Amino acid sequence: MSTRQRPDQPDDNDDQADAVEPAEPSRPGRAAFRRGAANPNGSTTALRSDVLGALGVLKVATADQLQRLLRPGAVSNKAVRQALGDLALHGLVTSDGNTKARHKTWRLEGTAGLEAAGHVLGLPRSEMGSTARGAGRSGAQHAMAVNETVLAFVRGGTGPGAAGGVGEVTDWATEVEFLLPGGRRKVRPDGVWQAPQIGVPVLMVEVDRSTMSPQRVAAKFTAYRELFRTKVKSAAPALADEAAADRMVHWWRRSWPGHTRPGYPPIALVVAGAGPVALEGRQQAVADLARDAWGGSWWTIRSDNAGGDGWREYDDAVPVVATTLELLAEHGPLGPVWWRYGREGRHSLLEALESPDTRAAYNERKKARQEKADQEHHELMKTLACAECGDVPLYRGSERYGSKGRQIWTRRPGGLCWSCHEKEEERREEEQEAKAQAQLEAARAANAALRPCWTCRGSIGGKEGSFLELKEKADPDRLECPKCVSDREQEELGPLVLPVPTKRELVAALVSTPDDPWWEVRVLHARLYPAKGRKV
Repeated sequence: MSTRQRPDQPDDNDDQADAVEPAEPSRPGRAAFRRGAANPNGSTTALRSDVLGALGVLKVATADQLQRLLRPGAVSNKAVRQALGDLALHGLVTSDGNTKARHKTWRLEGTAGLEAAGHVLGLPRSEMGSTARGAGRSGAQHAMAVNETVLAFVRGGTGPGAAGGVGEVTDWATEVEFLLPGGRRKVRPDGVWQAPQIGVPVLMVEVDRSTMSPQRVAAKFTAYRELFRTKVKSAAPALADEAAADRMVHWWRRSWPGHTRPGYPPIALVVAGAGPVALEGRQQAVADLARDAWGGSWWTIRSDNAGGDGWREYDDAVPVVATTLELLAEHGPLGPVWWRYGREGRHSLLEALESPDTRAAYNERKKARQEKADQEHHELMKTLACAECGDVPLYRGSERYGSKGRQIWTRRPGGLCWSCHEKEEERREEEQEAKAQAQLEAARAANAALRPCWTCRGSIGGKEGSFLELKEKADPDRLECPKCVSDREQEELGPLVLPVPTKRELVAALVSTPDDPWWEVRVLHARLYPAKGRKV
């Protein structure tokens, strides 16, 4: 037959406070020691104070959790159970249930417990919340998961080589309630963590034990964004002279200054209560459903010719990082356990809080693309180096002004630069002019030696320097210079026909060659144009 135990008397389980021991008399040969009447379990003032502060934050916890949180180096939780027993005797804490693993749950008792914990934490009674009365009767499963999350943050990971923790339990607040705009329903994060020493002014923590639908979890992020949009009038002296509309600031910036990342305060989602595969799927499902709250807005600049690349603006977005309680407990908050919604892979907390696809990242990609394009352009231009002077052009084609006016100049592999090209053109023109002059001189000499013009008796090549002067040697059968040919055509005189040789000239030609430069042509004309019926 079991006996009912007094509420102020701890039981004898391993995770419960030890029975009250009678005072021991002093022994010979050792310092006198006697448990105080006020705290018969022999707990220290410092430990009792720490336990009160921890329960003021966590609301409900087991002795094992308190031991790992407050005295992680202790071999057992006996000292914590002794402190709980002494505090229970003073009516400051009580136990009203057990976890599923049969560990006793402890909480603050009544106004006295809240005021004592508030004194330790430096908080007024109005900010201490409730005592979580009755939470332990159902095992306080959610509270236990929140406590394990806090433990992982404060003490770090338990795995080999895991990162250490950050801060103390007093950096946390649980079950904090925030009213949505208009006094509507409240947003109540499972935990609010402040770690400005590492650049995290505030982090809202949601612990999901997979007991509610992903839709309800995702709806929390939408509610957070609605809350964070709320603005209040700033009391900053620097804005005293500004217009009323310009003095409005987001309320959370007054509560947690120092937030420099884009977007609203971040939210950490810690999931538990299922297997690894199911938890991965749950994180993804919540991300898909809450995309509007954390996704931000996409921007791009068409003139950059970035092929659709751009960046996201997070001014009206809630940064969300997610992990599992198992990963968090193994590696700690600074380990690579966090998946930032909208970003690949898992990272440490500080890395995960950095927003992906920001304007700065876009500018870096744009700079890299420009450097690559510049390098490729430079390599291409090197193939277009001037074959004469080795000059590497800045551009492949351009408009240039030279001796022939404006020209579209395009460099070619193995070609010349504009300067060398103009020099080459000048050299070729000079060569062509010299060649043409030499040809002209040769033509003049040959035409002068051929025979004179029948009509004007000048050179058959024409007057030197005239527009009609022949530039090449005249044909053997040519009879007139170009000027006389032109005049004949303009006067429509018809073709020139030389006089027929006389009989005397023909007989004389049998003896010796006639001294007549036109003799052979006259003989030819006589054959082509018989004397009968023609006019000479």
